Amino acid sequence: MFWKRSVACSVLSLWLIPPYLCAAEHYPDRPLKLVVGYSAGGPADSVARHLAGIVAKALGQPVIIENKGGAAGSIAAATVARAAPDGYTIFYGTTDVVLYPALFKNAAYDPVRDFAPVTGIGKRPPVLVVQPSLGVKSLQELVALAKAKPGMLTYESSGVGSIEHLAAEIFQKAAGVQLVHVPYRGSAPAIVDLVAGQIQMGFESPLGVVGHVRSGKLVALVTAGGVRLTSLPHVPTVYEVGMPELDLRAPWAGIFVPAGTPRDRVMRLNVEFAKARNLKDTVNHPVFTDSRPITGTPEQFGAFVKSEVTRWATLVKDANIAVE
Repeated sequence: MFWKRSVACSVLSLWLIPPYLCAAEHYPDRPLKLVVGYSAGGPADSVARHLAGIVAKALGQPVIIENKGGAAGSIAAATVARAAPDGYTIFYGTTDVVLYPALFKNAAYDPVRDFAPVTGIGKRPPVLVVQPSLGVKSLQELVALAKAKPGMLTYESSGVGSIEHLAAEIFQKAAGVQLVHVPYRGSAPAIVDLVAGQIQMGFESPLGVVGHVRSGKLVALVTAGGVRLTSLPHVPTVYEVGMPELDLRAPWAGIFVPAGTPRDRVMRLNVEFAKARNLKDTVNHPVFTDSRPITGTPEQFGAFVKSEVTRWATLVKDANIAVE
Protein backbone atom coordinates (compact mmCIF):
# COMPACT_ATOMS: atom_id res chain seq x y z
CA MET A 1 0.00 0.00 0.00
CA PHE A 2 2.82 2.39 0.85
CA TRP A 3 4.44 2.19 -2.59
CA LYS A 4 1.09 2.74 -4.27
CA ARG A 5 0.47 5.85 -2.20
CA SER A 6 3.98 7.15 -2.93
CA VAL A 7 3.57 6.66 -6.68
CA ALA A 8 0.17 8.30 -6.64
CA CYS A 9 1.53 11.23 -4.72
CA SER A 10 4.42 11.64 -7.18
CA VAL A 11 2.00 11.70 -10.09
CA LEU A 12 -0.29 14.18 -8.40
CA SER A 13 2.63 16.45 -7.58
CA LEU A 14 3.30 16.92 -11.28
CA TRP A 15 -0.20 18.24 -11.89
CA LEU A 16 -1.86 19.49 -8.75
CA ILE A 17 0.38 20.28 -5.81
CA PRO A 18 3.94 21.35 -4.99
CA PRO A 19 6.32 18.40 -4.55
CA TYR A 20 7.14 19.25 -0.93
CA LEU A 21 3.59 18.44 0.17
CA CYS A 22 3.95 14.83 -0.91
CA ALA A 23 6.62 14.12 1.67
CA ALA A 24 5.07 16.09 4.51
CA GLU A 25 5.15 13.12 6.87
CA HIS A 26 8.91 12.72 6.32
CA TYR A 27 9.88 16.33 7.12
CA PRO A 28 12.72 16.99 7.39
CA ASP A 29 14.47 14.43 5.22
CA ARG A 30 17.47 16.57 4.24
CA PRO A 31 19.57 19.43 5.69
CA LEU A 32 17.92 22.78 6.47
CA LYS A 33 19.39 26.23 5.88
CA LEU A 34 19.18 29.03 8.45
CA VAL A 35 19.90 32.37 6.76
CA VAL A 36 21.41 35.10 8.93
CA GLY A 37 21.57 38.62 7.52
CA TYR A 38 24.83 39.57 9.23
CA SER A 39 28.49 38.63 9.16
CA ALA A 40 29.87 35.60 10.97
CA GLY A 41 31.07 36.24 14.49
CA GLY A 42 28.56 38.96 15.35
CA PRO A 43 25.85 38.77 18.04
CA ALA A 44 23.06 37.60 15.70
CA ASP A 45 25.31 34.94 14.17
CA SER A 46 26.36 33.66 17.60
CA VAL A 47 22.77 33.27 18.79
CA ALA A 48 21.65 31.65 15.53
CA ARG A 49 24.50 29.11 15.60
CA HIS A 50 23.74 28.14 19.18
CA LEU A 51 20.07 27.51 18.42
CA ALA A 52 20.83 25.77 15.12
CA GLY A 53 22.98 23.19 16.87
CA ILE A 54 20.21 22.27 19.30
CA VAL A 55 17.46 22.24 16.66
CA ALA A 56 19.56 20.09 14.34
CA LYS A 57 19.78 17.35 16.97
CA ALA A 58 16.03 17.49 17.57
CA LEU A 59 15.18 17.32 13.87
CA GLY A 60 17.77 14.69 13.01
CA GLN A 61 19.13 16.84 10.16
CA PRO A 62 21.90 19.46 9.94
CA VAL A 63 20.83 23.10 10.19
CA ILE A 64 23.41 24.96 8.11
CA ILE A 65 24.08 28.64 8.78
CA GLU A 66 24.28 30.85 5.71
CA ASN A 67 25.55 34.38 6.37
CA LYS A 68 24.27 36.93 3.85
CA GLY A 69 25.36 40.27 5.26
CA GLY A 70 24.66 43.73 3.94
CA ALA A 71 21.90 46.33 3.77
CA ALA A 72 20.79 45.79 7.36
CA GLY A 73 19.82 42.17 6.75
CA SER A 74 17.52 43.05 3.85
CA ILE A 75 19.55 41.02 1.34
CA ALA A 76 19.03 37.91 3.46
CA ALA A 77 15.36 38.75 4.00
CA ALA A 78 14.71 39.15 0.27
CA THR A 79 16.51 35.86 -0.43
CA VAL A 80 14.32 33.94 2.01
CA ALA A 81 11.16 35.68 0.80
CA ARG A 82 11.84 34.25 -2.67
CA ALA A 83 12.76 30.76 -1.46
CA ALA A 84 10.54 27.71 -1.85
CA PRO A 85 8.00 27.54 1.00
CA ASP A 86 8.98 24.02 1.95
CA GLY A 87 10.34 24.50 5.46
CA TYR A 88 13.95 23.96 4.44
CA THR A 89 14.91 27.64 4.21
CA ILE A 90 14.62 29.48 7.51
CA PHE A 91 15.32 33.11 8.33
CA TYR A 92 16.84 34.42 11.56
CA GLY A 93 15.33 37.89 11.44
CA THR A 94 15.74 40.87 13.75
CA THR A 95 14.08 44.25 14.20
CA ASP A 96 15.83 45.25 10.97
CA VAL A 97 13.34 43.16 9.00
CA VAL A 98 10.64 45.75 9.76
CA LEU A 99 12.92 48.81 9.87
CA TYR A 100 14.24 48.54 6.33
CA PRO A 101 10.82 48.72 4.63
CA ALA A 102 9.90 51.63 6.92
CA LEU A 103 12.79 53.57 5.38
CA PHE A 104 12.79 52.25 1.82
CA LYS A 105 9.45 52.08 0.04
CA ASN A 106 11.05 50.00 -2.74
CA ALA A 107 12.26 47.27 -0.35
CA ALA A 108 12.46 43.88 -2.06
CA TYR A 109 10.18 42.22 0.50
CA ASP A 110 7.20 42.90 2.74
CA PRO A 111 7.76 41.82 6.37
CA VAL A 112 4.14 40.71 6.80
CA ARG A 113 3.12 39.46 3.36
CA ASP A 114 6.27 37.54 2.42
CA PHE A 115 6.99 35.59 5.61
CA ALA A 116 5.27 33.10 7.86
CA PRO A 117 6.24 33.87 11.47
CA VAL A 118 7.50 30.87 13.44
CA THR A 119 8.44 32.16 16.90
CA GLY A 120 10.09 35.05 18.64
CA ILE A 121 13.50 34.36 20.17
CA GLY A 122 14.53 37.22 22.41
CA LYS A 123 14.86 40.93 23.02
CA ARG A 124 17.87 42.79 24.41
CA PRO A 125 18.54 46.57 24.39
CA PRO A 126 21.69 47.93 22.77
CA VAL A 127 24.27 50.02 24.57
CA LEU A 128 25.92 53.19 23.29
CA VAL A 129 29.69 52.74 23.35
CA VAL A 130 32.43 55.19 22.44
CA GLN A 131 36.15 55.18 21.80
CA PRO A 132 38.17 56.04 24.93
CA SER A 133 40.13 58.50 22.76
CA LEU A 134 37.10 60.80 22.79
CA GLY A 135 37.71 61.41 26.47
CA VAL A 136 34.03 61.33 27.45
CA LYS A 137 32.62 59.43 30.42
CA SER A 138 28.89 60.25 30.19
CA LEU A 139 26.16 60.88 27.64
CA GLN A 140 26.09 64.54 28.61
CA GLU A 141 29.80 64.87 27.85
CA LEU A 142 29.33 63.15 24.49
CA VAL A 143 26.49 65.51 23.55
CA ALA A 144 28.61 68.52 24.50
CA LEU A 145 31.52 67.23 22.40
CA ALA A 146 29.28 66.47 19.41
CA LYS A 147 27.80 69.97 19.57
CA ALA A 148 31.28 71.45 19.66
CA LYS A 149 32.31 69.38 16.62
CA PRO A 150 29.24 69.13 14.36
CA GLY A 151 29.58 66.58 11.56
CA MET A 152 32.98 65.41 12.77
CA LEU A 153 32.20 62.40 15.00
CA THR A 154 31.50 59.06 13.32
CA TYR A 155 29.22 56.17 14.29
CA GLU A 156 29.01 52.64 12.93
CA SER A 157 26.07 50.37 12.13
CA SER A 158 25.40 47.01 10.48
CA GLY A 159 23.90 48.83 7.50
CA VAL A 160 21.58 51.63 6.41
CA GLY A 161 18.18 50.95 7.95
CA SER A 162 19.52 48.79 10.78
CA ILE A 163 18.55 49.22 14.42
CA GLU A 164 22.00 50.67 15.14
CA HIS A 165 21.46 53.23 12.38
CA LEU A 166 17.98 54.14 13.59
CA ALA A 167 19.14 54.39 17.21
CA ALA A 168 21.84 56.88 16.21
CA GLU A 169 19.37 58.86 14.10
CA ILE A 170 16.96 59.08 17.03
CA PHE A 171 19.83 60.10 19.30
CA GLN A 172 20.84 62.89 16.93
CA LYS A 173 17.28 64.24 16.82
CA ALA A 174 16.86 64.05 20.59
CA ALA A 175 20.25 65.58 21.42
CA GLY A 176 20.38 68.12 18.59
CA VAL A 177 23.72 66.91 17.24
CA GLN A 178 25.09 65.94 13.84
CA LEU A 179 27.10 62.74 13.37
CA VAL A 180 28.56 60.91 10.36
CA HIS A 181 27.22 57.42 9.56
CA VAL A 182 29.61 54.64 8.50
CA PRO A 183 27.62 51.48 7.58
CA TYR A 184 29.11 47.98 7.61
CA ARG A 185 27.94 44.52 6.53
CA GLY A 186 27.46 43.42 10.12
CA SER A 187 28.34 44.20 13.71
CA ALA A 188 31.49 42.05 13.81
CA PRO A 189 33.57 44.15 11.36
CA ALA A 190 32.04 47.37 12.71
CA ILE A 191 33.14 46.56 16.26
CA VAL A 192 36.64 45.71 15.04
CA ASP A 193 37.01 49.19 13.56
CA LEU A 194 35.38 50.80 16.59
CA VAL A 195 37.87 49.16 18.95
CA ALA A 196 40.73 50.08 16.59
CA GLY A 197 39.70 53.75 16.67
CA GLN A 198 38.66 53.96 13.03
CA ILE A 199 35.12 54.78 14.21
CA GLN A 200 34.25 56.76 17.33
CA MET A 201 30.91 55.40 18.59
CA GLY A 202 28.02 53.07 17.97
CA PHE A 203 24.90 51.46 19.41
CA GLU A 204 25.73 47.77 19.79
CA SER A 205 24.42 44.59 21.37
CA PRO A 206 26.06 44.22 24.79
CA LEU A 207 27.02 40.69 23.73
CA GLY A 208 29.40 42.12 21.13
CA VAL A 209 31.04 44.81 23.24
CA VAL A 210 30.91 43.84 26.94
CA GLY A 211 34.40 42.32 26.84
CA HIS A 212 35.84 45.46 25.26
CA VAL A 213 34.10 47.65 27.84
CA ARG A 214 35.47 45.58 30.73
CA SER A 215 38.97 45.70 29.26
CA GLY A 216 38.81 49.47 28.79
CA LYS A 217 38.94 49.38 24.99
CA LEU A 218 35.46 50.93 24.79
CA VAL A 219 33.42 53.13 27.15
CA ALA A 220 29.72 52.36 27.67
CA LEU A 221 27.61 55.49 28.21
CA VAL A 222 23.95 54.45 28.25
CA THR A 223 21.65 51.46 27.78
CA ALA A 224 18.91 52.12 25.21
CA GLY A 225 16.20 50.57 27.37
CA GLY A 226 14.38 50.98 30.65
CA VAL A 227 16.32 48.46 32.75
CA ARG A 228 20.04 48.28 33.49
CA LEU A 229 21.92 45.40 31.91
CA THR A 230 23.07 42.45 33.99
CA SER A 231 26.37 42.40 32.13
CA LEU A 232 26.99 46.15 32.55
CA PRO A 233 25.15 47.11 35.75
CA HIS A 234 27.03 50.39 36.12
CA VAL A 235 25.70 51.77 32.83
CA PRO A 236 22.61 54.01 33.29
CA THR A 237 19.38 53.69 31.31
CA VAL A 238 18.05 56.34 28.96
CA TYR A 239 15.53 57.35 31.61
CA GLU A 240 18.27 57.95 34.14
CA VAL A 241 20.09 60.31 31.76
CA GLY A 242 16.95 62.17 30.72
CA MET A 243 16.59 60.89 27.16
CA PRO A 244 13.50 58.60 27.19
CA GLU A 245 13.20 58.89 23.39
CA LEU A 246 16.01 56.33 23.21
CA ASP A 247 14.01 53.53 24.84
CA LEU A 248 13.97 51.51 21.61
CA ARG A 249 12.16 48.39 22.91
CA ALA A 250 14.48 46.64 20.46
CA PRO A 251 16.32 44.90 18.99
CA TRP A 252 14.40 41.66 19.01
CA ALA A 253 14.98 38.48 17.03
CA GLY A 254 12.78 35.72 15.70
CA ILE A 255 12.44 32.85 13.27
CA PHE A 256 10.62 33.17 9.94
CA VAL A 257 10.01 30.98 6.89
CA PRO A 258 8.67 31.94 3.44
CA ALA A 259 4.94 32.66 3.27
CA GLY A 260 2.99 29.58 2.20
CA THR A 261 5.10 27.12 4.17
CA PRO A 262 2.82 24.22 5.28
CA ARG A 263 1.33 24.71 8.73
CA ASP A 264 2.66 21.41 10.09
CA ARG A 265 6.22 22.40 9.19
CA VAL A 266 5.82 25.84 10.73
CA MET A 267 4.59 24.21 13.92
CA ARG A 268 7.44 21.69 13.98
CA LEU A 269 9.96 24.53 13.72
CA ASN A 270 8.04 26.55 16.29
CA VAL A 271 8.23 23.74 18.82
CA GLU A 272 11.92 23.01 18.29
CA PHE A 273 13.18 26.61 18.20
CA ALA A 274 11.09 27.63 21.20
CA LYS A 275 12.28 24.57 23.10
CA ALA A 276 15.90 25.33 22.18
CA ARG A 277 15.54 28.96 23.32
CA ASN A 278 14.01 28.04 26.66
CA LEU A 279 16.43 25.26 27.62
CA LYS A 280 18.24 25.97 30.88
CA ASP A 281 21.57 25.59 29.11
CA THR A 282 20.51 28.24 26.59
CA VAL A 283 19.16 30.68 29.17
CA ASN A 284 22.42 30.42 31.08
CA HIS A 285 24.66 30.54 28.01
CA PRO A 286 26.86 33.69 27.67
CA VAL A 287 25.44 34.55 24.23
CA PHE A 288 22.00 35.01 25.81
CA THR A 289 23.10 37.28 28.66
CA ASP A 290 20.70 40.27 28.97
CA SER A 291 18.28 38.66 26.49
CA ARG A 292 14.61 38.25 27.48
CA PRO A 293 12.83 35.29 25.82
CA ILE A 294 9.84 36.18 23.64
CA THR A 295 8.88 32.71 22.42
CA GLY A 296 5.25 31.84 21.78
CA THR A 297 2.90 30.65 19.05
CA PRO A 298 3.29 31.67 15.40
CA GLU A 299 0.13 33.76 15.79
CA GLN A 300 1.54 35.63 18.78
CA PHE A 301 4.79 36.34 16.99
CA GLY A 302 2.91 37.39 13.85
CA ALA A 303 0.80 39.88 15.83
CA PHE A 304 3.97 41.25 17.44
CA VAL A 305 5.67 41.72 14.05
CA LYS A 306 2.62 43.56 12.69
CA SER A 307 2.62 45.87 15.69
CA GLU A 308 6.33 46.55 15.18
CA VAL A 309 5.76 47.40 11.50
CA THR A 310 3.23 50.03 12.56
CA ARG A 311 5.32 51.34 15.48
CA TRP A 312 8.51 51.83 13.49
CA ALA A 313 6.76 53.31 10.46
CA THR A 314 5.21 55.90 12.77
CA LEU A 315 8.47 56.52 14.61
CA VAL A 316 10.43 57.03 11.39
CA LYS A 317 7.78 59.41 10.04
CA ASP A 318 7.41 61.43 13.24
CA ALA A 319 11.16 61.74 13.69
CA ASN A 320 11.53 62.79 10.04
CA ILE A 321 14.39 60.34 9.64
CA ALA A 322 15.96 60.41 6.20
CA VAL A 323 18.47 57.93 4.82
CA GLU A 324 21.47 58.86 2.75
